[in-house]
Amino acid sequence: MRLIRALSLLIMSTILSQNLYSQSESEKRKIFFIEDFEKDEIGDLPASWYNQKGEAKPIYYEGELRKTYHYAVEKEGGNKFLRFEGNRGKHMSYPLLNKEEIDIYKTPILSWKFRIHEIPVGANEDDGDKNDAAASVYIAFDLGRVLFKKVPKTIRYTWSSTLPVGTELSKFYGNQKIIVIGTGNNNQGEWQTFERNIVEDYKRLFGDDPPNKPLALLILSDGNNTKSMVKADYDDFKLKSVQN
Repeated sequence: MRLIRALSLLIMSTILSQNLYSQSESEKRKIFFIEDFEKDEIGDLPASWYNQKGEAKPIYYEGELRKTYHYAVEKEGGNKFLRFEGNRGKHMSYPLLNKEEIDIYKTPILSWKFRIHEIPVGANEDDGDKNDAAASVYIAFDLGRVLFKKVPKTIRYTWSSTLPVGTELSKFYGNQKIIVIGTGNNNQGEWQTFERNIVEDYKRLFGDDPPNKPLALLILSDGNNTKSMVKADYDDFKLKSVQN
């Protein structure tokens, strides 16, 4: 009887271990890593990112055009990240539409990190003359329409200088939705992780269902309108399942 009981316990233990291993492997498959900059060269632009329109990689730009991109990969404590430091910012874009593994209905949680050092003084995303931000992350979806031309529907998650967290704005005839996720000098100089359910945000903001794949993820830091210097860091972009 003791032998039978021992064998039964061994079998149950083996089955449990297999189930835990299977669950662990399943959970890993529910995270799609977009970018952590670990493969990029320190001091250079990130190799996998494109310009705003997604037609060319700024890392291959030369001369004065190259100098207009004030982003650079930095390293600190063994971790690489992307830093913006400058006045006039430009969007950088990471294409998602060509990623076969992406289905935002399976991994709807967009996760990323900001570290804010210097904010544009007096900036306000609701004022066209002061529309600067220390850091913004955009998710661009299918094309909407502005008069006679199409523009992407985008959700912009922004670190605002003056607007309170939770503020929501609508721009470009309703095709760009802005959500303030950080403000002012709160936790200045500290890494902060943000997570948003982009499927639920899209449904709430646009009133319909998003496509399975976004067009791209974009970032922008800018202080041009307020004539401010801006310094902010970006890291660890990923899509996660709700369970994670």
